[in-house]
Amino acid sequence: MVARAITVTLQQVIRSITLILFPLAFITLFAWATAGSTSGSTSDPIRAALWLWLGAHLSPFNISGEAITGYLSLLPLGALLLPVLAIRIGYRRSVERVGDGKSTRTYFLLWYLIIYCGLALIAGNAQASIDWKRGPITVLAILVLAIFSLKAGKALQLPFYLFLIMLGIAGLLFTTALAMNFETAKNLTVVLQPGIIGGALLLLLQLAYLPNIFIATLSYIFGAGIFLGTNTEISPLTFSLREIPAIPVLAALPAGEIPWLMAPTIMIFIFGWLNLKYLLKSTAFIKIKRQSILRFLVISIGGFAGLSALSSGSLITANMSPVGVNTAIACLIITAQLILVLLIQILLPKLIKALRSKGRVAS
Repeated sequence: MVARAITVTLQQVIRSITLILFPLAFITLFAWATAGSTSGSTSDPIRAALWLWLGAHLSPFNISGEAITGYLSLLPLGALLLPVLAIRIGYRRSVERVGDGKSTRTYFLLWYLIIYCGLALIAGNAQASIDWKRGPITVLAILVLAIFSLKAGKALQLPFYLFLIMLGIAGLLFTTALAMNFETAKNLTVVLQPGIIGGALLLLLQLAYLPNIFIATLSYIFGAGIFLGTNTEISPLTFSLREIPAIPVLAALPAGEIPWLMAPTIMIFIFGWLNLKYLLKSTAFIKIKRQSILRFLVISIGGFAGLSALSSGSLITANMSPVGVNTAIACLIITAQLILVLLIQILLPKLIKALRSKGRVAS
């Protein structure tokens, strides 16, 4: 039984990895072939494919080259969807074939981490290598979330869908701002001169970064604001911005303070009200109900903090660090509003009941 679990999980882990790695290798080989490089070897695009695969797992890179040196931890959340889907498919097949969920989960996690570390060692060189302090820990967190979310789907269904609605509203606001500044975005694209293949790859890269941008937009309309480099802060009430990189999607950035854009922060209140009302109306025992409310608060605040941290980071140079969400202020705003909603829902019925009882006594 143990030998079968080890063999099956190894096979499924290899399939999950190659399911993403092979298409990336084809893309990098095609880009390398059409670039017309007279130097280098075919190992360069293969190593680039490994870097892309590692980047899709949100593994930060230490970069040390002649042209540029720095730290890259601002990686596209959109690319994470591919390995997560591959992991879930591989794990489901492993459970179907082995049957023992506990041993399958353990061996699947171990094999994936071992192969991940092996590929990271192969891809590393003097110019680029992963951050070994954060990389394996991040991948382990991704594996755990991808596997355990299969069981926790029903409990998190309502908060998840409501969060997607808020993220969709943030996406609509961002899209509107980008459409209003379309000429600026087009001029930034012309300045880059990416060419046909480069333009297609640039478009794919920007699409992969859309979840990061939507989360940053959500933080902005919550009133927490975002960072875009050292000594910068962009929020509806404050605007401090230096130079920006020539990235077309950044044309959607505001040109100054826009206080009325804080109005959507009411979404946090509505999010908390709907979820807490559902939990408080539960017929479960008081102890279980309290545990459910506490779990909801921890997951809501901690989940947004985790997403904010993953969607933010350093963009190689010291001037472009940090870039992304002001996580501390965002979590403070979310915590304050959720606690306020909880107090209102607990105390308001008691207050109404007390007022009614006083009215009956007076009559």
